[in-house]
Amino acid sequence: MTDLNYPHLAPETRKKSFATAITLGLLIFLIFGLGQLGNATIKTIKAVTVSINGLTDIYTTKATEVGDLIAELNIQEPIVAVTPRPESRLTAATLVTVTTKPTDRNSIVAANMQATIDKVAADIKKQEEALKVPKSPVREGYASWYVFGNGMNTASREFPRGTKVHVIAIKSGKSVDVVVNDFGPEDWTGMSLDLNHTAFAKLAPLGAGIINVRYYKI
Repeated sequence: MTDLNYPHLAPETRKKSFATAITLGLLIFLIFGLGQLGNATIKTIKAVTVSINGLTDIYTTKATEVGDLIAELNIQEPIVAVTPRPESRLTAATLVTVTTKPTDRNSIVAANMQATIDKVAADIKKQEEALKVPKSPVREGYASWYVFGNGMNTASREFPRGTKVHVIAIKSGKSVDVVVNDFGPEDWTGMSLDLNHTAFAKLAPLGAGIINVRYYKI
């Protein structure tokens, strides 16, 4: 006979129904939770190889997509191409290649380097000119040439051996520094200096034989 207080459900049935409802609720919760876990992306730190304009390096990141990694890198130059596509999933095995638009940085560096080179050259020239200040009266005469070794030397009657002399070819304006290593030429020749052939060739062709020069001790 059915209990009048629970006309629709027996006591044992009530207990079973309650347990079933709880079990069903837990099962639904687990299914929903696993589904959410499957859809969620777990952000783990990974090392990714990135090549920017041919320069390759390794970057550690938690980014899950290529685009996120590019944003992290904060590349200043305009980006022309990225592979794989920015929306692609990022894994440790992914090789990300980035190409940026060329800038004028190289031309700026080259211009700065050239300016520095020009300044150094100007400073050296000033120093050389300072070293060539006449330490004797400036003389003028004729210079011939002869073969006496291969150095930048000259024979002179006016300066002792070891004296450094600056010689200027009046016609061409070319000049050389020579060291006196011999006595001569003889006074009767009318020559003031007898340059070694190597030094003479810096001022004029050897075929000229004799040239008009200006010279002084430095």
